[in-house]
Amino acid sequence: MPGWSVQEFESLHDQVDIAGLRLDEDMIGDVLDTLVGAPEARAALAGAAADVLAQEAGLSLAAHLAPEPLERVAVNATIGAADVSTALTNVYLAIANSIETIKLKVAHRRVEEDIALVESARRAVGDKVELRLDANGGWRSDEALEILHRLAPLDIAVCEEPTAGIDQIAAVGAESPVPVAVDESARTVDDLRRAIATGTVAAVVIKPQALGGPDFAMQAIAAAHSAGVTPIVTSMIDSAVGVAHAVHVAAASGVTAAHGVATSALLATDVAAPLLVEDGAILVPSIPGLGVRPWAAAR
Repeated sequence: MPGWSVQEFESLHDQVDIAGLRLDEDMIGDVLDTLVGAPEARAALAGAAADVLAQEAGLSLAAHLAPEPLERVAVNATIGAADVSTALTNVYLAIANSIETIKLKVAHRRVEEDIALVESARRAVGDKVELRLDANGGWRSDEALEILHRLAPLDIAVCEEPTAGIDQIAAVGAESPVPVAVDESARTVDDLRRAIATGTVAAVVIKPQALGGPDFAMQAIAAAHSAGVTPIVTSMIDSAVGVAHAVHVAAASGVTAAHGVATSALLATDVAAPLLVEDGAILVPSIPGLGVRPWAAAR
């Protein structure tokens, strides 16, 4: 994904092709080890391998990853419109679709506009809907603290990336009245473990495709659970296949709070029928494996 991935699409495509030529059951681990430096390529192959193993075991991918996965994954709506009026319209649309968690993108407007948006959103949703913020590292540490203190009375559940960098976010978290989360500042499982170890981060955002696959994502989830930190699973701008992988990981996490996996509507076209959001959640496929089959494979 532009702005996130460290490799170009063509490079990843070539690595997947090369690894795929060598991939058999006895060599899966060895091949995946060669792709640690190309997490998206590794995620594609690790996810495919997990899908096959789950099918062979007669389990959904979620049940293959964890013994008691969730049957439904609650989702948040992400509101990113720059214009406050448009953003509020999207908040109302999300509520109308039974979404119970709203994530507002902030730090790309003037501060007073951000404050006005969050205040208006809280009035619009009342006290029954959870509000989250995502600053994408856009505030300085001192600025983040000042703004979060101002917003604290509005009962903000968490602010993702109030500033940039794990250490800086942890420092904000130590003084902020609003819980903070690490997202794009952590690119690897080790990064996430370091964020968790700070003791001042309330949540970590886990992107299975960016980390290198469902197995690495589950390692990060286990580390978070062991420290009392909430893992929030999100997809990227993924196809229906990628989103389905994230949904299964979210189900395997056991976290009933909303996850950021309702991204399929961002695509004009897709490779398969996407998993649908109904009543604020995605029903996890219960058939063996991933439960999503690309149209090309069905021909």
